[in-house]
Amino acid sequence: MNLNSFMPVKLVTGAGCVRASAKELAKVGKFCLIVTGKNSARLCGALQDVTDTLDGNGQKWLLFDEIGQNPKLTDCMAAARKAIEAGADFILGIGGGSALDAAKCIAVLAANPGMTQEQLYAFEWKNLPLKMVAVGTTAGTGSEVTKVSVITTPDGRKKSFHHEAIFPALALGDPSYTMSLPPLVTRATAVDVLAHCAESFFSRSANHISRCYAVEGIRLLVPVFRKMAEEGCENLGYDIREKLYCASIYGGLAINVTGTCFPHTMGYLLTETFGIPHGTACAVFQKDFYEYNKTVVPELTAEYLERIGCSEEEYFYLLEK
Repeated sequence: MNLNSFMPVKLVTGAGCVRASAKELAKVGKFCLIVTGKNSARLCGALQDVTDTLDGNGQKWLLFDEIGQNPKLTDCMAAARKAIEAGADFILGIGGGSALDAAKCIAVLAANPGMTQEQLYAFEWKNLPLKMVAVGTTAGTGSEVTKVSVITTPDGRKKSFHHEAIFPALALGDPSYTMSLPPLVTRATAVDVLAHCAESFFSRSANHISRCYAVEGIRLLVPVFRKMAEEGCENLGYDIREKLYCASIYGGLAINVTGTCFPHTMGYLLTETFGIPHGTACAVFQKDFYEYNKTVVPELTAEYLERIGCSEEEYFYLLEK
């Protein structure tokens, strides 16, 4: 039985976990660059919790709040220069996959002044990245627990790099931060979780432990998708938000072992060309992905449906609803 895996992130979850983890945060460093977007970290309360906790620890911080959707390498380079000039010794990302992926990239760039795009993607890193803390505010990418950073290069292409050195040192996941997400974002990020779990399950790199993560993620998602199909995404309570967030973590743990498959690769093209949100773009190809696997690995497909407790008809109804 293959149980190979590696997940060195210290993960702390639950309501109020940021303020409750002050001692853990104090261990990471003395001065951080906070990396986030313009609004969401403020609106959900995560930024205030983080800065209050840093202040209480006597840790210095500097804010860089210019990360948008599909974070740009040019913005990461600008943030890295700011971190270098200020003397920051760790990076703290607050947000969904965009902000957290950017924070990982910035951690590499800030430790290697003057690094070029070519050196970044060729792993010509003279120094290890700065330590990085991830504070998740969406239930989508699971970037809090992955060794992946997806960045948009100056030519408009989404390009990822994977390295064990960019695992966050500490990940803090409070599902209450997701309560303020707009319905469309909630839905798109939830579909991204399903895509991670489904693609990981059928990946040729999958093993027993990654399939356990993937199945548990989708088992959490299915009743939530049923509720969203019946009632929409406007008034989801904390219990539902918690299930979505936990599912996103399971998805991240799964793709740590396997990576993703062609729906993600093709989804990047839709996002780059038409600006379609990442999760929605990946969903476009999920039925083709399923049908392909049904043809080449029918026994595994049957096992998949049995383990997630969902019929084929309902599976695609919930995905497309």
